[in-house]
Amino acid sequence: MKICITQPNSPTSKAGNYSYSETFIRQQIKGLQSFWGSDQVTFIYQNWLPQRDESDKLLNPVPFFLMHIFMKNVFHSEGNFFSLYGLKQFFRRKHIQVVVANYGITGAKIWKACAQVNVPLIVHFHGFDAFHHDTLQQYAASYKEMFTYARYIIAVSEDMKKQLIRLGAEPQKVKNIPYGIDLSFFTPGKPELNPPVFVAVGRFTAKKAPHHTIRAFEKVVQAVPEARLIMVGDGELMVECQKLATKLGIQNKITFAGVLTPDEIKQLLHQARAFVQHSVTAPDGDKEGTPNSILEAAACGLPVISTYHAGIPEAVIHEKTGFLVEEGDVQGMAKYMIELATNPGLAKELGETARKHIEQHYTQEIQIHKIAELIYACLPDRQACLQADGLARDKS
Repeated sequence: MKICITQPNSPTSKAGNYSYSETFIRQQIKGLQSFWGSDQVTFIYQNWLPQRDESDKLLNPVPFFLMHIFMKNVFHSEGNFFSLYGLKQFFRRKHIQVVVANYGITGAKIWKACAQVNVPLIVHFHGFDAFHHDTLQQYAASYKEMFTYARYIIAVSEDMKKQLIRLGAEPQKVKNIPYGIDLSFFTPGKPELNPPVFVAVGRFTAKKAPHHTIRAFEKVVQAVPEARLIMVGDGELMVECQKLATKLGIQNKITFAGVLTPDEIKQLLHQARAFVQHSVTAPDGDKEGTPNSILEAAACGLPVISTYHAGIPEAVIHEKTGFLVEEGDVQGMAKYMIELATNPGLAKELGETARKHIEQHYTQEIQIHKIAELIYACLPDRQACLQADGLARDKS
């Protein structure tokens, strides 16, 4: 079994910010390596059309790489001989049997290389790549070609699955596999023993609407002066949000923590009463998939207050594991935050149910196994591979 995973950013690159924005790719690679062994699962990276292997070596010979850059910058072409040569050689040299491409854009850019060396392709969509208006306009034709070649298309919510079918993917190819959480790492805390501290984790970007969270929190402070909000992450809207907090006079009640490590985030979640995230459809069409941060918070036994958006209603069950409001309903969000701030027993009840929901539907083992099933299904001698790995049960 030789599997290749793609990712846009280097695992050590600050641009990747794996500590909070793309942990799902790292967990995918880690999970599949645990499943088959690190020597069987490799990855390539650097931009939407990967150019480097996991040892940071260029896939292309330097002259071909320079021609790739030239063709890309001058003629806006990446499907040419020079751009795809290194990929094809890598797949052949490593005897790659299946490629899992993270993000639809990468799938659209590499499917021809896969087709030319007869390597099956699975494309994993994550969010904006399925909804962002300009992205869909730019890659409409490439997506349709990629949908035809790809063996499977992975969506991370039912909402995204429906969207990909609308975009032209064959329904039988599209599988809903949300992110999986490492429950041995994200362990449950005791929100009922914590002060009324709310935590938000995510990029400061339009689809996460951090300004709505801040405006809701202003109303919370009026009712519960001791309440605090900690916002983890960075992004293009961070300065604007800091100015908003100052304008509302609650700058001393909000901590803008910046980018934190997973350990630091877990520690914050264990010190909080609840998790908040006001996701919306951005003006440019950008949407969430199923936010990993919400799953992590629920795994830590926190009730989640969020919105009826994308895959969130699958992850957060209204009035059972948290509360949901319509997009833009700041007043409704504030009401539920106040309810949890003043009722620690309710936070305990919802948080315990949230943890059970994650255990039943969002464990890393379950989701990695689902992806592994798709990989097996791409192989010509699937049953022999299943038996060799001791997984022949229930695989018909």
